[in-house]
Amino acid sequence: MIDFAQVLNPTIAQAPAAGGGASIIPLAMMVGMVMMFYFVIVALPQRRMLKERQALLGSLKKNDRIITTGGIYGTVVSVDAEHDKVTVRICDEPAVRIQLNVRSVMQILREENKA
Repeated sequence: MIDFAQVLNPTIAQAPAAGGGASIIPLAMMVGMVMMFYFVIVALPQRRMLKERQALLGSLKKNDRIITTGGIYGTVVSVDAEHDKVTVRICDEPAVRIQLNVRSVMQILREENKA
């Protein structure tokens, strides 16, 4: 029986040439570029923000005005660096104080932040 597809297009019946596989170099270059973009776009800014956050929490001291991650405004009464605790006064009359984990401090309100 005659297969008309093979008669009309004889290249269909031919097997692919051996050893003509794709090179791994373009794939390796693509993976390298993706890793480089990840490092530049994600890893470096994240590392910078982490250092800034640690500096912020390290500079926390008594009488600093702060905002917590929950949105509570208050004044630092004491800092216990050993146990990662901070005591915050949130109201003067009556005196209301709460203890928070140091990581709960979102921002320190200083004079340069008010401008």
